[in-house]
Order: sequence, then structure tokens, then C-alpha cells
Amino acid sequence: MTGFVDRERAAQLMDRAGIEALVLCAPEAFHYATGASIGPAGLFRRAGAGFVVIPAGQDLPIGVVVADFNAGQLQRVLPDAVIRSHPIWIETATLDASTSGQGLAQRIEAGLASSSRARGFSRPATFELAHSVRALKEILKGFGLERATLGVDLDFIATADFSAMQALLPGCAMVDGSAVLDRLRAIKSQREIDLLQQGIILSEAGLDLLQVDAMAGMRQADLIALYREGVTTAAAGLAHPVATAEYVTLGARAKSTDAKAMPGDPLKCDMVCTVGGYASDMSRNFTFGPPSAEQAELHAIAEQAFEDGLASLVPGNTLAHVHRVATDSLARQGLRSYRRGHFGHGVGQSVFSEQWPFIAADSDVVIEAGMVLAFEIPLYIDGLASFNLEDQFLITPDGPVAMNRLPRRLETIG
Repeated sequence: MTGFVDRERAAQLMDRAGIEALVLCAPEAFHYATGASIGPAGLFRRAGAGFVVIPAGQDLPIGVVVADFNAGQLQRVLPDAVIRSHPIWIETATLDASTSGQGLAQRIEAGLASSSRARGFSRPATFELAHSVRALKEILKGFGLERATLGVDLDFIATADFSAMQALLPGCAMVDGSAVLDRLRAIKSQREIDLLQQGIILSEAGLDLLQVDAMAGMRQADLIALYREGVTTAAAGLAHPVATAEYVTLGARAKSTDAKAMPGDPLKCDMVCTVGGYASDMSRNFTFGPPSAEQAELHAIAEQAFEDGLASLVPGNTLAHVHRVATDSLARQGLRSYRRGHFGHGVGQSVFSEQWPFIAADSDVVIEAGMVLAFEIPLYIDGLASFNLEDQFLITPDGPVAMNRLPRRLETIG
């Protein structure tokens, strides 16, 4: 297992930003750079659980600071990386083979004594930022970067942690590297594309089962359970971990989760399926029985705006242009005052399925081949229906290629 970083592109982005290395500590960024989990310390979501150093110089390996609990595992996964560890709260010991004739406690003590720990060693309650930064400093010195300009993921790091890091690394200039990381992650490798495609395949399997087996009288939880069953069945034997998140709206006015579906109810299924840490995003819309004339009209408006916006989702255009095209399409169809903050977003590895870049009015991001974007037209009309039409697209030099196979029309249940 290795990370997903394109070192050549990373070097180009760092050169433009005037930084000599990226130093990443968000758990998601750690996995992106290494292909491995940051470990249990990352659950606290504070700087210092681990660090990854990605030098601009491609002749240097990546450096990794990780908890001693999972350092050995990471070294096996990344044999070419420079790895340093810091102590966390979890204590482990190895039985000393030379003491096999002794009691168990004695053998454990002998194993601890042979672990080369300093006298008076004790473990912190969780972990200490100072310990992990000292390990980071060792790596930087070994790379000749002890006085470098470092780009750190400031969109993750707490202010107090950043101040402590600055004090512990006085020779380094630390600047915000979040934009560099965002731009680096925006262009996907083939492995990332494969994970995002797999998520759509599983999500559509879940929606297939939902449409076939759903019926009036079911609660929202029942409908979600059908989707999850379809995903689980389709994911059988898959090597990667799979998780789902469901953003379901049932009824002309959103019903409580305990309320039952009734004939005529609209159903929005905005589904996220995460495979190997990569979250795919799509949405389809249904009605229990034939839709009303206004429901059908509303969905037709979304379909037209989707087609108009999709035609502009091509390399060379800005995302602001796509937003404007979709907004203008809605206006031509009579929704002149309808305002939506974004009509889609990047997908990948993040704390949420929506990530930079966004198809927003103020986005100067130019669409590039290799991006994977979720494009959506959400129309939430209280008292009529909440519809969201959303597909995931791989941007190629020739334009967008849909990762979805399900038709975009309004479907009926029952």
C-alpha cells in the first residue's frame, strides 16, 4: 500500500507557492499521503497525532511521524519512508524469547526492559504535541529542511497547536499549505478514480433494491435499510472498507423519521458511499405512485438545468461559469430568484463527501482533466417536493464522463 500523492505535481505546486515541503497532520491528509491510517491518536483530531513530510525535492523520500503503537506496521507498509515515532497512551510489550522458562509477568517485564526506553519513561494520557514535533524536527534536519518554509494544513490545525509548533520549530517558517493540498487532491490518480467509481456502483445497487422493494407504509428508516442492504450485498468480497451516509427527504414537507410513506409522497435519496476512505456522492428522486403534475414539472426543470450545466462542465471553463449556466437555465424556466450557493463539488477523501473545489459563483478554479466532480441541481420546495439530481463525473480531455448508469428521470415506487 502506498499513498496517492503525485510527487511531480506536488513539487510544481509547492514551487509556485514558495514552499519547500508540505507538512500534513489531518488524519485524512495522512491517509492521502501514505495510504495508511494515522492510528488511534488521530481520533482526537488534534495536531501531533502524526505528521507526513512531503519534500518539494523529489530526490528525498517522504517522512512520517506516527505513534509508536503503529510505527512498525507503517514501516512495513512504507519501506522507503523515513519514519519516526512518538509515545501515546497505549502500552504494548513483546515477550522476551530468552525468558521462556520464567513466569508470564517476568517475561513481560523483560520484554519492556529490552525496548530501549529511557529510565523513568512514562506514557502521556493521550499524546503530547511536543514529542511528535521533536520527531518531526529530526526528519526535517535529516532532509536539510530545518530552516525551510513549510506548508502546513492550517484548515485543520487548532490555533493553540500551531503556536506551539512555531515555538518548537523556531528555524522554520510555517505558512498555510491548505490550498496546495487542495489543488493536489483535486486531480485524481487512477486508484482514486477506481475507488470513486466503485462507490457509485455500490450506491446504485442500493438504490436499485430500494426502488424495487420499497412500498407505501414504510418508514424512512426502512427505506434506508433497503439501500444499505443493496450496498452490502454488492460489496460482498470487496477488499476495501465500505460505509454509507444517507440524506433522505420523504414527503412534500419533510416527515419525521418515524412517519410512514404515503401514496403521492416524493422521496429524495442523496446517497454517499465511501470505499477505502473515498466518498462518492449521487442523488436520485422518486414518488410513491405517479407524480403530481407539479412534481413532474419541478423535476423536468431540474433535468433541463442539469443538461445545460453539464454541457459547460468541460476543461478550460471555470467552475463559476458552470454555476452561471445552471443559474441562467433555472431563470429561463421561470425560477429567476432561485439562488443556490453551489451546484456541486469535488469528491474524494475528506471528513465530508463535499470538498473543494465547489461549483460556485465566485470560483475561479479552471476545470482540468483528472478531476472528479459531483454535479447537482437541488430544488427544495417545501409543500411540493425536495428533489436533487446529482451525478458524479470524471473530467477527461474530451469532457465529462458520467460514473453513473441510472437514468436521471423521476422514478416511481409501487
